[in-house]
Amino acid sequence: MNKAEFIEKLSKELDISKAEAGRHLDKIFKCIATSMKDNDELRFTGFGSFKAKRTEAKEVKTPKGTMAKVPAQRRISFSVGSDFKAIVNEK
Repeated sequence: MNKAEFIEKLSKELDISKAEAGRHLDKIFKCIATSMKDNDELRFTGFGSFKAKRTEAKEVKTPKGTMAKVPAQRRISFSVGSDFKAIVNEK
């Protein structure tokens, strides 16, 4: 399923237009991203948790054998919640 298909499903579930559902979904994604900008963790009980971890700048070897610099950055990971997992696994 891609974003357009998800928006169509969401619009039917909420009984709103696809355009309005798309705007709401985009706002939710933006809100999650801006929340993670200022925080290291964002938890939705039952759904899951977003966690940010800082990585240091480092040099890595490329497949061609040259060295490349990777800047320091925050890596975001997502851990699935118990309710979400139960629905997906039909338990």
